[in-house]
Amino acid sequence: MKLLHHQQLREWSKPRSWRNFGWLALDYACVLLVAGCAVGFHIVRQEQGIHWAWEVPVALLAVFLQGILQHRIGLMGHESSHGLLLPSRVWNDRVANLLIFYPLFSDIRLYRKRHLGHHLHPNDHEQDPNLFGGKVERIWSKFPMGKQKFARCFYLMFFWPPFVLRNLLDLFLTLTAGTRGAAVSKSRVPLLGRVWFILSSLVLVACVGSGARSWPVLLCMTAVAVLVWAWLPAHAFSADGGMKPDELKQNALQKLSFNALLLLVLGGLSQRFGGQVIVGFVVLWICPLIYVFPYLMLLREIYQHANAGTDDLNNSRIMHVDPFTRWALLGYGNDYHLVHHLYPNIPHDRLAEVHNALLRESGDYATAVAESYGVVIAPENRRSILDMLAQ
Repeated sequence: MKLLHHQQLREWSKPRSWRNFGWLALDYACVLLVAGCAVGFHIVRQEQGIHWAWEVPVALLAVFLQGILQHRIGLMGHESSHGLLLPSRVWNDRVANLLIFYPLFSDIRLYRKRHLGHHLHPNDHEQDPNLFGGKVERIWSKFPMGKQKFARCFYLMFFWPPFVLRNLLDLFLTLTAGTRGAAVSKSRVPLLGRVWFILSSLVLVACVGSGARSWPVLLCMTAVAVLVWAWLPAHAFSADGGMKPDELKQNALQKLSFNALLLLVLGGLSQRFGGQVIVGFVVLWICPLIYVFPYLMLLREIYQHANAGTDDLNNSRIMHVDPFTRWALLGYGNDYHLVHHLYPNIPHDRLAEVHNALLRESGDYATAVAESYGVVIAPENRRSILDMLAQ
């Protein structure tokens, strides 16, 4: 289906890398700000002798905000999975892993494998990886759904841990399974890396708990891991398609180095400030990553694809929302998701421009596009996102 001229598309498809790094730096600055405020309140509370109960709402708010920021960082990872972070594919993937995927305990290869299947088969109950894990029966089959029922089934369920943690399991399964029909890897190398990271984390906690220095042990464990990495032949890393064995081996070393540095930094800070550093990392990074992050991913996917079709012009929608919703849930062009599915190689900051061009130049698009205004309540003669999910 031809909607726009090739010359226009070539111009729009050029990534503006420094803008992406600027937005990513701002997200991480906000992460540090939220963590700093939470830690600062903890210190002041202890010094002033304020009751510990006051720390609970502060910690909960910090966890919620950190989950939003992690979700935004993940959305920039979505950009990078389409090669839109840097012009060089090799450097795009390396930088995306270091700045986005490794901090979120993932890998661009895993995400891209799943996401490609989603683009090939959007909303297909049999082949869209986003719908694996029983999500069709548990979630997608409930649509269309009225506003009150949606609030009960999704908004209020944020406060029901089994619902949220089930979505974390769905995310883990789809990331590791990729697409149905894909070859299943028999390599044990990724498992070795995970075992090493878990053991090193346990060693770190044990050393901090006992007051021992963790860095000598962690350095020795890292040295052993590097020796194993060097000893393993390149073909041992040939588990995933799309990358050469040598590239996969280099990727494994990069991931190992990142995880080792993370543990050494945590160990050094714990040696200086005590075990509360580990507690703070778990509360302010791990907890939002396993609770808030997967919930926001699910809610965004519902806004984008639930109660939609499978054709090119009806598999998603354009969403005009308030600034907070755009920032927290639909950042980096995800409010123009239909345009992204039509032209996945166009960067997020050009999608609105492309949408307007399509409205002017394509009668098919202008007739078929579904545009929502607001999330719950829409202006007169308009439809909100929840209105579209109910019809």
